[in-house]
Amino acid sequence: MKALLRTTGFAMAFIFAINLSAQEFSLGIKTGVQAANVKVPGFISDINAIPDFRSITAVNVGVVSEIGFNEHFAVQPELNYTQKGFQIKEDFGLNLFDLPLPLGVTAISKFHYLEMPLLAKAKFGNETANFYLLAGPTIGYAMSGNLITRARVLVEVDLFNTPINLDAVGYNRWEIGGMAGAGVSFNVGNGNQLFLDARYSHGFSQAYDIPVVRERVRHNSVGVNVGFMMPIGKRKVAAPRA
Repeated sequence: MKALLRTTGFAMAFIFAINLSAQEFSLGIKTGVQAANVKVPGFISDINAIPDFRSITAVNVGVVSEIGFNEHFAVQPELNYTQKGFQIKEDFGLNLFDLPLPLGVTAISKFHYLEMPLLAKAKFGNETANFYLLAGPTIGYAMSGNLITRARVLVEVDLFNTPINLDAVGYNRWEIGGMAGAGVSFNVGNGNQLFLDARYSHGFSQAYDIPVVRERVRHNSVGVNVGFMMPIGKRKVAAPRA
């Protein structure tokens, strides 16, 4: 936790230093939904002993800011709560009175992160609407995790929701990653912006080991976000002297 506080403090100081040279500053909130999964090395995915990892539906919510340097370029720091993880499904059938009865078990691993993207933002458009591209690094910290177990006999029923001791299983709480996306923002009056974007994120840090082969995997996700930003301040640029 001390390391998390130090990293957060360093990020805030860096953002403050950037803001000193900015012309505009906006602040807002965002939320979104994403399909989260893990990336398995190619040679591992061909091993029969490795389960078939599937995506889960995850959510994120956070605070977003925009530090504008001119009408076409800005830096967009964020502080988000986001979910990551995967699910494994095992299906098998049972004949009862000559009728097929579908049975199965689903195990959902979900990890709860505090994540700080620092994104470069290129904007194109006019005062009414702007299209934009985003790209930049992210740093995240896994605060907790849980394993949800479900059984299916005609209908799906939750069996257990078990907390995961991340330190005990050797989970790497810190994650360095990258994020890229594209979106559109609309001016809804007085400089306020309503925005919608789609993003892909990929973790570069190895998160945890796969049982049996002891190889590690990385998180990735694809999602959409919606949010609202309002202008907080605009720096006046001195006119050139004659």
